[in-house]
Amino acid sequence: MFNAKSVGSTFGVLLAAGALTVGAASTASAAASVTKTASCSTTGASGSSVSVNGSDPRGEVAVTLSVKDTSADGHHVRVRYLTKTDGGSTLTWPWRSNTEGSGVTKVWETTAQSSNGIYEKGVQIARFEGDTLLNSCTRWAA
Repeated sequence: MFNAKSVGSTFGVLLAAGALTVGAASTASAAASVTKTASCSTTGASGSSVSVNGSDPRGEVAVTLSVKDTSADGHHVRVRYLTKTDGGSTLTWPWRSNTEGSGVTKVWETTAQSSNGIYEKGVQIARFEGDTLLNSCTRWAA
């Protein structure tokens, strides 16, 4: 299951989304919440994923994805969430595209859940020409 809601296209929104996540983590359920962040940069793009979930790996994970186009080169950039199951299989979630141009950051708030559990969380950031991936980076949360 993966639900998405675009929340804006400026870095300020990313900070606001982060503040909301931090605020949520400071409620009574904070002791059971775990926050993991993964981020990377490649030529023309940078971005991150922030994951917040409880102790049950089969429970819902709140995810904030962001990607910034860092080069005025005519290419668009994308971000996608990556997870690993209890068997070590990597799940690649749908790409989110930023076609707004250089200097623009787009942010999405969504959720992820797997019946096989989510044991590791990561992000892939890429630059594309149409549907052709030109370059990318991948990072797993520590």
